[in-house]
Amino acid sequence: MKHLHSISHIEIPAPDFTSAIEFYKAVFNWGIELVTVGHYAFFTIGNTGAGGAFNSALMPAPEGTGLQVMIYVDSIDETVKSIEANGGKIIKARTEIPGGHGFYAVFTDTNSNYMQIHSMQ
Repeated sequence: MKHLHSISHIEIPAPDFTSAIEFYKAVFNWGIELVTVGHYAFFTIGNTGAGGAFNSALMPAPEGTGLQVMIYVDSIDETVKSIEANGGKIIKARTEIPGGHGFYAVFTDTNSNYMQIHSMQ
């Protein structure tokens, strides 16, 4: 199989379902397909074939626990501005990853999920 052992789907906790959809659509331009209005929606990431869903039945993990998701972006600085403008909060500012692996920043979305962004610039 071509995609054997790759991650095929992630679900992001979204107790505030509407704000999750609006946030990720505005900040990352993800496509959204409602499956169950107010409860479950698929998202797609550009034309990558990757994506997942927002699930209103899941709750965000407390800080420092749970899975850490990192989203690749062209510009951390521009994405940080968009995150803040759309109701997210920056937890850790742009930080260099040693060894030439680029930069990252940590944020919470409108549902208090801890997420990260990554860029080589």
